[in-house]
Order: sequence, then structure tokens, then C-alpha cells
Amino acid sequence: MANLIPLSDDKKPFVTADGSISYYNLTYCEAYHAKSIGAYTESLHKYVYASGILDLLYKRPVWLLDICFGLGYNIAVLINEYLKNANLHKLNILSIEKDPGTVELVKKMHFLWPVNAYKILRKLLDNGNYQDISLNLIMDDLIYVLQYLDFQFDIIFFDPFSKHKNPEIWNTYVFKRLYSLLKYDGNIVTYACSKKIRHEFHKSGFLSYNTENLPSGFQKGTLLKKYPMLPE
Repeated sequence: MANLIPLSDDKKPFVTADGSISYYNLTYCEAYHAKSIGAYTESLHKYVYASGILDLLYKRPVWLLDICFGLGYNIAVLINEYLKNANLHKLNILSIEKDPGTVELVKKMHFLWPVNAYKILRKLLDNGNYQDISLNLIMDDLIYVLQYLDFQFDIIFFDPFSKHKNPEIWNTYVFKRLYSLLKYDGNIVTYACSKKIRHEFHKSGFLSYNTENLPSGFQKGTLLKKYPMLPE
């Protein structure tokens, strides 16, 4: 596959277990998805299903904060599921990504799937709207964006590189800012599940739960909900 699909910037492609293609970031020395699970499958189960966003969309318009955009899989898979269901309310997405290379990759690599959902994602990247879906993409460092972002979200997808590779994002400052940006009944979902990370979230005002209904062999992710108030 590497012979058929060239290196894109600092990103090397590889095929994951479900047949979907992900990339290995040579700068961070880490893949965007687990090869043994599958990029599509991971996004579907650890973000879309785990967050409960589809159930919420039956009740009201939803605002989603997507951290980080990466290869766009979490949004593309969400779009794919959204289009399967009738009578859903409007889906509003704010995504944050500091690497313009990933966005350019999504725009030019047409083998990413779900194919139709990625076509729609490209339209959203170009003009911001498609039917009842809107997308605003902020190209900047998350820490800077959190200083001025002042809006509450129903759901947050938290998907940066690991704490070992991206430690500046995995800390109580960021987690407390996410607390203030999340509605009282909102959810955060992330692939991370270590006791240390969950403890940091706990100190920032969150209760943590294992993500449910994962396929056999999946490592559990984490679903986070707010305490009524920050613990002292």
C-alpha cells in the first residue's frame, strides 16, 4: 500500500484491520488510529456510538466540539450515521486542528471511507454547510483557542495524540476548560482509559465511565460526565 499511496508531508499511510486507511505521523511518531482495530471501526464505536450523539439529535439540535480534527474520521463516520437516520435535528460542529497538512490530505485523498461521507466532509471544509450539517474548522493550537472559546457544547470528541506524545493537551488546565465548555448534561468521549488520565479528569470535575458496546477485543475508552459542581 505504501508503494501505491505516496508519503503525504510527514504522514505515512497504512491499512487498518477493517480495511480503512489511516496514517502514521512521523513528527509525533504515532499513528492516528490503532491498526489492530480499524480507523472506521474505532471512530464508530469510541466516538459516535459512545457519545450518544445520535440519540440526542432526535431530541434537539446538537453542538459538537471536535478535538482534534486529524484525518477527519470521527466527523466523517458521524456524518455517515447521521445520513442513515431520518428526522434528526441540525448537527453543528466546531473542530480544532493545528496541522494544515491533515486537512489538505483529507481534501485530496479520495480513498478514505465512508466514501460518500468524506465527499460531504470535503464540501463542509469548502463552504461550511451541507443540508442540516454545519462545520467550522479552527486552524490553531488548542491551548490558544481555549483561551478565547466561550460557548457550551452538548458533546466533545477528545482525540489528540497520546499523553506520551502530546503532553501539553493532557492536563487539568485543558480538562477544566472543557468542563466550562460542556453543558451540564453533556458528554465527553475519548479513546484514553488509563487510571492516571481518568484521575486528572476527576480532579477537573468529571465522572468517568467505560465506553459500552465495544466489539470483542477492543480496549475500553472513556465517557465523561460533569459533576454538579467542581470538587474541592
